[in-house]
Amino acid sequence: MAEELQGLLNRIQSEGVKKAEDEKSRIIAAAKEEAARIVADAKAKAEELSKKAEADAMASEARAKSAIQQAARDVILALKAELSVRLKAVVKDCLGQALTADALSKIVFEIVKNSSQGKAGETNVELLLAKKDADELERIVKGGLLANLQAKTTISIGRNIGAGLKLGFTGSDVYFDLSDEALAEIICEFVGPKLTALLDPAKKA
Repeated sequence: MAEELQGLLNRIQSEGVKKAEDEKSRIIAAAKEEAARIVADAKAKAEELSKKAEADAMASEARAKSAIQQAARDVILALKAELSVRLKAVVKDCLGQALTADALSKIVFEIVKNSSQGKAGETNVELLLAKKDADELERIVKGGLLANLQAKTTISIGRNIGAGLKLGFTGSDVYFDLSDEALAEIICEFVGPKLTALLDPAKKA
């Protein structure tokens, strides 16, 4: 009887130990599986964060480049505008020095001469001048410059004319704007783009 009891105890103990070992193995396997899952999730999350950080960095770099390019374009546009203003001021200053009363009288003479060829009778010329040139030019013109062309001149002061003149013929649609403003516009339209093109990197390449 004692031997049977002992055998039962031994069998119970053996089964208990086996169950404990099995449970331990199951727990360890589950723990390893969970650890592997956690590690895999962590790696996936890390890769996702890394890709997002890289994408964000690239987007930030693109935005920075775009902002720099826009700033550069703005600076170039501002420089072009400033250059155009300065160019016009320089051109008008040069014209003011070049368009003397003597030079203007020669211009008037040539225009009237060419316009009156083949026409009979007196030519009526209307001149709009800068105040600084009016007296001197009137003296030259009325002093005989146009006498042989049978031209009669009417001279007025143009408030907005700094130098040069505007010339027209009474009863005619022919009109010449040789004021410093008009001539400066023409010169700047020709020279300006060539100068401002020097500030355009795209056109240099």
